[in-house]
Amino acid sequence: MKTHSFYLLALAGGAVLFCLAVPQPISGQNAASSPALVAEAQGEVSPEVLALVNELTAQNKQLAANQAAMDARIDEIAESVRQARLFTARGGRGAK
Repeated sequence: MKTHSFYLLALAGGAVLFCLAVPQPISGQNAASSPALVAEAQGEVSPEVLALVNELTAQNKQLAANQAAMDARIDEIAESVRQARLFTARGGRGAK
């Protein structure tokens, strides 16, 4: 039974590797025919694209600030839990 499962796992792994190794055709619009991409490639950037980039940059900065605040809060909670464990461990030793 174990060898059967091993062979199935090996076959599934081989199939995944095969799918990742074989290049897939890209469907959709050709990059050269898109007017916005052609304009950007020539150095001309539309105001809409600049506005979107600025908005995404602001959102990214806000997300980074929020993540830093959450990390700081988690560190505070972890330290409180550590101290509580220390006090609990110390309090239980002397009392009988």
